[in-house]
Parts: sequence; C-alpha cells; structure tokens
Amino acid sequence: MTTHKITAYCKLTCLLLPLSCCLYLKGFTQVDTWLQKASVPSNIRVLATAFSIGNKGYLGLGFNLPISSKDFWEYDPVADTWTQKADFGGGPRQGAVSFTIGNKGYVGTGSYSPSDIPSIGFWEYDPLGNIWTRKADFPGNGRTVGQGFSINGKGYIGLGRTAAYIPYKDFWQYDPGVDKWTRKADFPGGVRYATCGFVINGKAYIGTGTYFTNGKFTYKNDFWEYDPSTNSWTKKADFAGGARELAVGFNIGNMGYIGTGYMGSNAKDFWQYDPIKNLWTRKADFGGGARNAAIGFSIGGKGYIGTGKGGGNDFWQYLK
Repeated sequence: MTTHKITAYCKLTCLLLPLSCCLYLKGFTQVDTWLQKASVPSNIRVLATAFSIGNKGYLGLGFNLPISSKDFWEYDPVADTWTQKADFGGGPRQGAVSFTIGNKGYVGTGSYSPSDIPSIGFWEYDPLGNIWTRKADFPGNGRTVGQGFSINGKGYIGLGRTAAYIPYKDFWQYDPGVDKWTRKADFPGGVRYATCGFVINGKAYIGTGTYFTNGKFTYKNDFWEYDPSTNSWTKKADFAGGARELAVGFNIGNMGYIGTGYMGSNAKDFWQYDPIKNLWTRKADFGGGARNAAIGFSIGGKGYIGTGKGGGNDFWQYLK
C-alpha cells in the first residue's frame, strides 16, 4: 500500500480507531507532496534568479513589466522567513544566470529588459559580508535566459540568446581561484535558450528550451549530460514531460527534478530523473498554479519553486 493510500485509509478508519490512528498520523510524514511557504516579498517577478548556499536560499532580480529589479532576498527554511540583503551590484536585470561555488554565489549575464542588449557583467556574492564584488566579465557574447551551473569548484555559463532572439550553443567555464574564463565544448543539442537543468554527482544535465526561426518558436525536450572531466556531452533520455521552455530544475540528492514551464500554455507538471536508470518518473504536480519563468533550488533534501509568469509571488516546498 502506498503512503498516499495508507494516509487515506488511516484518516477513514480514525472514526473507528481514533487513538491508534491519530497516533500514527502524528508521526507520519507525507512524501511526494508540496507545501506552501512564506511568499516572496515585494513585487511579483518573472525571470528572477536564485541559488542556495548552505542552509539558506537566495532570490532576486527579475521583472514585473515593465520594471526590472535589483533587490535580493535570503530565505531561511527553518524559520520560513525572508530577509532583504544588499541589492545586486550589477543593477536591475532579468534573465540572468546564477550558481554557487563553495560559500559564494555568482550571478551574471541577463538584460535590463527583453529588448535591451544583454550584459556580460559577472558578480560574486559573499553572504557573510553581504557584499557584491564584480569579477571578470563573461567572455562570450552578452545573453539573456542562458544556463548556469557549478561542478567541483568551477562555474559554467552557456546557451541563451541576444535581444534579437539569436540563440547560442557555446559554454564557458569560470575558475574563481584565478578569476578566469575558459571556453569548453559547445552544447551538442544545437542553439537554444530558456533551458533548465541540474547537477548530480559531478555531472550536469541540461535540456529543454527553445529557439526562434522562420517566425515561430521550436520547443525542445532533449536532455544531455556534461562530464567536466572529459569535457564531453552525452545524449540521455528525452524529458518525458514534453518539449517546453522556461522550466525549473534542481537536484535533491542523487535525483534531478524538472517542472513547470511553457509548452504553448503554462505547465505545472513535475518530474524526477534517475541518472543511473536514465529514467524519468512523473511526480506530484507543482502545488501552485501553472507558470513559466519561475525559480527553483534545493536545501537540505527539499526542493523549492516560486514566482514566475502565470503565478505570483507564492513559494512552495517539495518533499520527495
């Protein structure tokens, strides 16, 4: 009997066996479940950026048309509270990428508005000093809605598009020890932007996204594994939820998770990826409304998704 069925059965039989059942329910932790948490303060925002450091989450930037933001917030999952931190040093922008290396956060690229020339600025955030420090500019072309991740003390940025919707497929590695960028193998799935992904056991998994050509958008559902030790990409099982852009991805332990996004309409489905089995499994739908361009991260074995277009400033926790 599954946990959901056990819970339903126990609730039903509580009328007959109140003491034993209530004692059971008190110690029972439901899994594959979404719980609404404290809403993100300030305005509703789209194309924000987020990362986690230790046991705290960080979220900021994005836009609430037509205004882009530069504010940044720290989330404490124990207290379920948000605290405003120092504004992003690069000024207001949307569609930036971010990742964590050690105890520092990094944010780069993005643009002031969808029609503005994207930035190559790249910044480091120190949560202890609550300080932003500009680092070496991203050496590729400026871009928005690119892809970022970190593995083994190095950061990576790639894909994305120009203000004129010209897409890219290049990837670059950032070494914080020497503040230097190095070009790595291009993404083999072709040019695109608005992808999503996650990192599991020293490898990155990147896919979905879109590109614009001949007057139409082409959505993708292919997924690829990047191994930094060999600087090589390997095609994996296509994302089972279907082609889409602007989805959210994060990992919890040895599993990856993808959800929400836009596929002609906003989505709220949510999927788990097992890299050992190369298998996608559908999980409980995202607890909030269907949306795209949301943010996501994981802290302490729990996932989080919030904000986005079609949603609001709501924020949800996932228990796997």
